[in-house]
Amino acid sequence: MKIKEIRIESEQNGPIIGGTEYTNDNSDIDVVFDNGEIYSATAFTYENVNWLKEKNAKTGECLSGKYFWSTGMFVIESLERPVIEEVVNDLLNQSEFRSVFNKIEPRKTVWVFNGAGGQFSGGIFEHLIEAENWISQNSLTGVLTEYPINIGVFDWAEQEDLINMRPEKLAEKKTDPNFIGSFTTASMNHYHYENGQRD
Repeated sequence: MKIKEIRIESEQNGPIIGGTEYTNDNSDIDVVFDNGEIYSATAFTYENVNWLKEKNAKTGECLSGKYFWSTGMFVIESLERPVIEEVVNDLLNQSEFRSVFNKIEPRKTVWVFNGAGGQFSGGIFEHLIEAENWISQNSLTGVLTEYPINIGVFDWAEQEDLINMRPEKLAEKKTDPNFIGSFTTASMNHYHYENGQRD
């Protein structure tokens, strides 16, 4: 397997509140391989662990700083991308990668067909091929869209950083039920059909 992509959460979201970029921070790290498998872990800088200990001593968390834990965590010098890439490659070379990173399953999805001019969905399918067979057999015209399940489209798009809005505008929209309830995005996989044939 070859690494296709390394996703570093803090590159998008910035450091934790009260932290410092790269040195006093923690971040989820996702490693995507060319076969589609994704592994995830959370990296804490040494400075961040000490900072959390002092913070917890004041707040009373974790028995006032007597211990600290996080699922799938490892400690690193810095959250700068070159350092993370070096560490990930070393873990792979030492055959220790799977001891640190946990494999995560991709989110399940369904394919929803909306006929042209229809107000409601005409069919929902687990697999694209089943949906397209049904569309073809019935010579249907409309749109087939892939939806994530067990999550709203707005929440999914926000997690995937697919909402292109200024932070203040996004904060406003997050309180608008009509916007959230009808939200869609062109980033969702979708196909158009005319008389059963994909355009």
